[in-house]
Amino acid sequence: MGPHPAVAAIRLAVRRVLHDVLTEFHRHEAPGGPGRPGAEARRTAPAAVSRYAEAGTAGSSRTALPERPAAPLVLVACSGGADSMALASALAFEARKLDVRAGGITVDHNLQPG
Repeated sequence: MGPHPAVAAIRLAVRRVLHDVLTEFHRHEAPGGPGRPGAEARRTAPAAVSRYAEAGTAGSSRTALPERPAAPLVLVACSGGADSMALASALAFEARKLDVRAGGITVDHNLQPG
């Protein structure tokens, strides 16, 4: 038995949007894309290492600035209501299947005291 039809519908809607996000993200990753070097150029570029990068890392080296991740970050605003919780749950469920990083942002509409 699968999920409730309402849950399945929300997941499907989120999955479709995530596919659009991935399509747009990878379109800009293509070599010669508008204003961005291709993925191959980024992989071969040397990473800038800060002389302060090793502070507190017991000698392990790391780059001063993290490289741009290969997966887009999709955030969902969550107020705690049923609709935003369903959206956050669907995003968490679908992001695991796709090459997407997911996160949440808490939004307080100040509609209730406290």
